[in-house]
Amino acid sequence: MGLRNAQGESLQRMIAVLGAVAFLVQGYNQAMMNGFMTLPSFLETVPEVDTTHTTGSQKSHNSTIQGLVIAIFEIGSAAGALSCLFIGDKLGRRKTMILAGTIATAGIIIQATTYSLAQILVGRTVTGVGIGMYTGTVPMYVSETASAEKRGRLVLIEGVFALSGFFIASWVNFGMYHTTGSVSWRFTIALPLLFIIILLSLTPFLPESPRWLVKQDKLDEATHIMSRLLAAPADDPEVIREVTIIHAAIQRSTSNGAKKSGSIFSMNKNRHLHRLLIAMSVTMFTQLSGINAITFYSTSIFEETLGYSGTDARILAACLQMALALGGLTAVFVVDRFGRRAMVIEQAAVAGLTSNLGNTAASRAAVFFYFMADYTLTIGMFIIPFMYGAEIAPLDIRHQVTAMGAMSSWLFNFMVAEVSPIAFSSIKWKYNIVYAVTSAVGVVVIFLFYPETRGRSLEEIDQIFIQSKSIFDPVRVAKKLPMGMDLMEEMDRKDESEGADAA
Repeated sequence: MGLRNAQGESLQRMIAVLGAVAFLVQGYNQAMMNGFMTLPSFLETVPEVDTTHTTGSQKSHNSTIQGLVIAIFEIGSAAGALSCLFIGDKLGRRKTMILAGTIATAGIIIQATTYSLAQILVGRTVTGVGIGMYTGTVPMYVSETASAEKRGRLVLIEGVFALSGFFIASWVNFGMYHTTGSVSWRFTIALPLLFIIILLSLTPFLPESPRWLVKQDKLDEATHIMSRLLAAPADDPEVIREVTIIHAAIQRSTSNGAKKSGSIFSMNKNRHLHRLLIAMSVTMFTQLSGINAITFYSTSIFEETLGYSGTDARILAACLQMALALGGLTAVFVVDRFGRRAMVIEQAAVAGLTSNLGNTAASRAAVFFYFMADYTLTIGMFIIPFMYGAEIAPLDIRHQVTAMGAMSSWLFNFMVAEVSPIAFSSIKWKYNIVYAVTSAVGVVVIFLFYPETRGRSLEEIDQIFIQSKSIFDPVRVAKKLPMGMDLMEEMDRKDESEGADAA
């Protein structure tokens, strides 16, 4: 069945899988530089990042440049995600994705033809802008087109693909390590163009988000697409009911925003600022788990710190990405939150086992905990934060909240990428203690402030925050609010209650 004729669950899955290809490109671009930092042919072209054959102050300086080359992708991605604040609702979900793919293509070409440090920095920045736009749009798009009971699994497909991108990049790095000349890294950089071409070719055939169409007052088109998503006639009562609820929810949200500033930073009855801070903090805590410090620098850790050969280091790094992918696949079937709690234990174990590198057995036992950290965190805290920000945001500012959440992720990702080579060089094993502490803080914050959204429609989740009066209320309200509630009846009841209070 083609995209033009797909309906119901098949259409929802197609949207999720195609959107996930964008995350595969994201994961690939994040992980591919991992194998270049000790690759002779790359170091000949960009000697400023060489920390393998330098010592003293020169090595320290090169560590900073190395961190910048890897981390500049995150800055570009943060800018791309932030741009969705301004273009997300103007272009719609599909056109934003097409623009993202076009920009990412230009960036990949610039990177693949690199002959200097400046060119690789520009190429990674431009690629990052395109990928950031994808991450600021795709989770929201999938959340808005998926049914409530399948939304979690469909969004988590993005995680599986992103982690598969890490995995593919690592094994391509390993395979190309044994070739000679610059083709060993130029081919590796250019490979994701294949996936971008697939995206650019098929995205125009996807339906637009019905929730975005309702917001644009295109109710007939929204009804038609909702009928396809539900595999029901356009005049079916369930289709009409869904569109009516969405329309009523956005009218109410707009009305509440008008009573007090509807800005994304306001604390009106819709609790905009509250929701924004949750969306930004959940992605922040994901990055502060230290997962990407391992992902970005695993080859260097294995080769330079733990003493493995270049070949063995790349094999271990590739297997480490396999653990990430398996964790993401597990998350599709077991969507819970124990991944974050496990990271506290594992980062502490890595710190202890690498504190004395003279003890070869202990330092190499740390490899086991690197694998466990990668596997467990991805179960609960890799893609879920991107989805969570889209879920908890009201429709009128959903594109802004999703964009800001993605931007927060990329900025803290940048910090981790930039600081890690310097920290590994200066404080060594103590660096892992930092992430053990931040992971522990994350556990407490999630438990106290983040309401459960599993199995609820986006409009039901909206009610959780509308009925909350303080930052501690959403978790309590989510537990008490009945699943599958009659939203029209609930909104009418709240309006009557507010009218009585005003009288």
